[in-house]
Amino acid sequence: MRRNPHYHDRVNRVLDYIGEHLDGELSLARLSGIGCFSPFHFHRIFQGVTGETLNSHVRRVRLERAAALMKASPRKRITDAALETGFAGTAEFSRAFKNHFNRTASSWDRRSPLENSKICKAPEMLPFHTLEELERWKAARKNVRVRLHRFSAFLYVYTRIYAPYGNSRLVESYVALTAWLAEKHTDIRDVVVIGMALDDPSITPSKNCRYDLGIAFPKLPGGILGEIVRSRGRAAAPLVPVPAQSECDAAGFSVRDFESQQTVAFHSAGDLAQVGRAWQYLYRIWLPSGDFEPADLPAMEMFVRLPEEIGWETFDLEACIPVVRL
Repeated sequence: MRRNPHYHDRVNRVLDYIGEHLDGELSLARLSGIGCFSPFHFHRIFQGVTGETLNSHVRRVRLERAAALMKASPRKRITDAALETGFAGTAEFSRAFKNHFNRTASSWDRRSPLENSKICKAPEMLPFHTLEELERWKAARKNVRVRLHRFSAFLYVYTRIYAPYGNSRLVESYVALTAWLAEKHTDIRDVVVIGMALDDPSITPSKNCRYDLGIAFPKLPGGILGEIVRSRGRAAAPLVPVPAQSECDAAGFSVRDFESQQTVAFHSAGDLAQVGRAWQYLYRIWLPSGDFEPADLPAMEMFVRLPEEIGWETFDLEACIPVVRL
């Protein structure tokens, strides 16, 4: 049976709202209103689309966000991570953390994968490197440096993929996006493809992981998005018109507005192992040793060279983390 894209888009709207307001009120009345669903039926609708009850999802995402905050900022107090993600205090958070991950928050070294979840073990992931290995790897890349950038405001037209790892769903979504661009007579070299992992597979069970793949339509020229387009020899290309909401709805895509934001970017070219090292270096060495912490936005993989040119076995990306100054 063909899915109703508008129906799923409304649930995606609720999921995004939950992720952006973890420290706020997430009642049934509020969330059903965000999705424009009847509160009498929303529990069943939500579970039917996501496979989780509403209360289970909210608690899981709060715990996983808290773990991600602790992992990205090793100096952050457990109490602060708990309060920032909607828990009433350390005692409530500690009980929930131990019940979910089968270990106490205070005993976690904030580096090792949280594989002991009672819900589902995390998938086998890329190698976990020591700090010394990451430092040596970075030192060998003399011409590549971590840079602070700013991306200009953009409209993100995307599709959300559940359980994206180890299957063809990412490629299928990319094909659908590029076909839509072709129908609009838009050259893909004039826009930037961005992937956003909304969950950390070392924290979130693989079946619950989400990945957004989409196209950024800048509202103003310049910034890192303009730099990527110029690197393809498209310096003279005009700014691509931003599509209307109705146009995206008709094609079955979701949309999200991103405001201008400072970001730290690390260029990574190579196989998945190289990309994995880049992310580990940013999260485990660059962030803890500097004056920035992650903003409340997803990390972004901005495609520099496209799969049409280099395929899906190697990648040419800007690994970007939106940041704010401490």
